[in-house]
Amino acid sequence: FTVSGEDDVDAIGARLEASGIISDAGVFSWYVEQKGGLEPEAGLYRLVPGSHLGDVLGVLRTSPSETYRRVTFPEGFTVQQIATRLEEEIDNLSADSFLEIAGDPTRRVPWRPADTSSLEGLLFPDTYQVSNADNEGQVIERMIELMERVAFQEELELRSSALGVSPYEALIVASMIEREAKVDGDRALIARVIYNRLELGMNLEIDATLYYDSPPDTPFVVLRAKDSPYNTYLYGGLPPTPIANPGRASIRAALNPSPNPSSGNALRSRPVASSGR
Repeated sequence: FTVSGEDDVDAIGARLEASGIISDAGVFSWYVEQKGGLEPEAGLYRLVPGSHLGDVLGVLRTSPSETYRRVTFPEGFTVQQIATRLEEEIDNLSADSFLEIAGDPTRRVPWRPADTSSLEGLLFPDTYQVSNADNEGQVIERMIELMERVAFQEELELRSSALGVSPYEALIVASMIEREAKVDGDRALIARVIYNRLELGMNLEIDATLYYDSPPDTPFVVLRAKDSPYNTYLYGGLPPTPIANPGRASIRAALNPSPNPSSGNALRSRPVASSGR
């Protein structure tokens, strides 16, 4: 039986009755009040249908066998940032283990090229319920599965094909949009800029790519000169992998670029050179 942090006694009683654990939620609420109240921890409790109210209350006053915590991974987080956030929020999970599993080239991941081990761009950023019984691999699988679901809803394969790019390349574009866009209205415009520059054979010159494989406090002049496949000032085409994990709005923009032709206006219309979120 799962108790969330928002549940009060009446809500718990109603769900206990619906689950067949108790027969009357009203009697349960009265009983709890008579016995001094109840402030259970959020988590999973092992309860047997038909239990005596005293037994149910006793179990709910103990520590849960499994606890849950809501962990938010913001749009634009990198795999490294996701790993760090997970370790900070869940005591028994390790950033190093997360990164090791995420870098496993044998893991089946839709759209990831065979010569790429990174999961960058393939983990959907959202708020997840993570339990102390979960392991790093289970969290990764849930993030991949949600990305698959969103990609299906946004018609990733169909729309990327119509744009002349692979689904993975569309996610690379979405990741750049995620790190460059300052307001939602810019996303589709930035997408159009990227596709037009690719078609014209121009370097993308997207500042956010420079920061992907460099410390965030690196001076911009140093980044501009750095010999890196993520330096879109030095090298043409797309960077080799996404530079972050994009949210739905950026994925949608990458698949539905603005129809207005542009090779630079959206990127130059306001300062977007900062390293992203």
